[in-house]
Amino acid sequence: MGMRMHITLDDTLAKEIDEIAGPRGRSKFIRDAIEAKVDVDRRLAARRRAIGSLPDFAPWMTAEWISENRKREGIEREKKLAKHWRRDD
Repeated sequence: MGMRMHITLDDTLAKEIDEIAGPRGRSKFIRDAIEAKVDVDRRLAARRRAIGSLPDFAPWMTAEWISENRKREGIEREKKLAKHWRRDD
């Protein structure tokens, strides 16, 4: 069973909620909105806790590594294309 709470909303906001959810759908609408906000805040907190968990330096963070990786991928792609287009006459 859920906990009942008393909240106060601005009249304009309450009218907007009623337009979207209808007066009989207020509780569900507000519950869904709060659940969504809690989920966003939980994810942000997890991201904040993860900050700094990666080392300050990793090999993929250098321009040299990126360049070498692109060359390697290009060579492998060329080999695949050559094999594909090679004709055995």
